Amino acid sequence: MKKLILLGAVLAISVGATPMFAQAGFLADESVSITSSAGLGGTGTSASDMVYQTYQSGDGWGWAGGAGAVQGSQSITNSGGNAAAANEALSFNVGSLVDSLNTQYGAGDWTVSNVSLSFASSYAKQNNSRFGVGSGTFDIYWVANNNWKQSTGTATNPGLNPPYASSASALAAWSGNQALLGSETFTVPSGGSGYVNLSYSLAQSQSLVSEILSSSASGNEAVSLYLMATNPNLGMIIFTGGQSQALPTLSFEVDSVTPTPIPAAVWLLGSGLFGLVGLKRKNVKA
Repeated sequence: MKKLILLGAVLAISVGATPMFAQAGFLADESVSITSSAGLGGTGTSASDMVYQTYQSGDGWGWAGGAGAVQGSQSITNSGGNAAAANEALSFNVGSLVDSLNTQYGAGDWTVSNVSLSFASSYAKQNNSRFGVGSGTFDIYWVANNNWKQSTGTATNPGLNPPYASSASALAAWSGNQALLGSETFTVPSGGSGYVNLSYSLAQSQSLVSEILSSSASGNEAVSLYLMATNPNLGMIIFTGGQSQALPTLSFEVDSVTPTPIPAAVWLLGSGLFGLVGLKRKNVKA
């Protein structure tokens, strides 16, 4: 029994003398929206791009007005016809925010988790024949290629306009590196109308996290996502500055990666419990 008492005392001294550490913890919620492309039309923007499968008269290879879309060739327009197949590229300038977080928390002392993409859409047919509506599926990719810009280009040369891709392998030829962040479904309810705010949780891709953490206003400041239609019936509009709707937004949780000491009162309580274990065993008869 004396050995048990001694063990309790030793543990009490050990716990009381050695600081205990908690795991990394939550620091803040942050978000970055794209720059509005309302009214830009075909003049070019590096914030958003409705990427066409084929060259469109007047639009070229991509459109960047007050809205873009992810849609298949069987989505239905306001005239009752089929829309042109299109995907959507989005670019978020996170560099300045990352610089601020590095100043506040220390570079290398924080990371991100629970990344999500949100945007405003609509269930109704739009008063614009560019956009179709319909239920269907789509994939969300992180892409390493940030050197793109919405441009009319020429019929034979899309310039810096991202290409239309209908498979991961086709996208990889342009992206250089990519990660599938989610496979999602857009469902238009029967008689659906009006606006809807959508939010999608993204997979915790190390490539995406690493790019965010390494961004800077003076270096690579952008994070690009590519939304790819995977169903010909899909018709999902994404407002990028039109109709006074919220802009596409990339959000994430900021977490500390530096373990923090448990308050002294907590580990002193722990040391007391160890001591009590030994004292209790003292009175147990053999």
